[in-house]
Amino acid sequence: MNIHRHAARCLVLSAMSWALAFASGCGVASPSESTAPETEYTQDDSEVSAQAQELAGCKFYNYYHDEGTNPGGANRCSNACQCDGMRTCSSFGWCQGTARPPVSCTSPQYYWNEAWNPQGSNRCSSNCDCDGRRTCSSAGWCQGTAR
Repeated sequence: MNIHRHAARCLVLSAMSWALAFASGCGVASPSESTAPETEYTQDDSEVSAQAQELAGCKFYNYYHDEGTNPGGANRCSNACQCDGMRTCSSFGWCQGTARPPVSCTSPQYYWNEAWNPQGSNRCSSNCDCDGRRTCSSAGWCQGTAR
């Protein structure tokens, strides 16, 4: 009877060893093992900041982009800079919204990049050449508190 118990124990241990070896060979990690890669790529703050600034530079009434020239096709996008004016890029990769929604030039929702003005940076001929609640002075300069 002892021989049968010994054989049964060996058989169970062999089966457990085989199952453990099989599972680890298929990529199933034991709970004590880490599944994270040894080296991980992380963007540094300057890369993230540069990307955010690039995208922020596109959300203006005076940002004009021909969506028909996008690499993915007309109105297809991978970021907001591939959409005209105040339009945004949806999670499905389509430009959406209104490029220039009707709001007052002195509304806080009016985003205008004064650096792109034809008269020069911060130069204006009307309030619509200034961002948000800023107004155009009689001397032709945008005045008031900027965002």
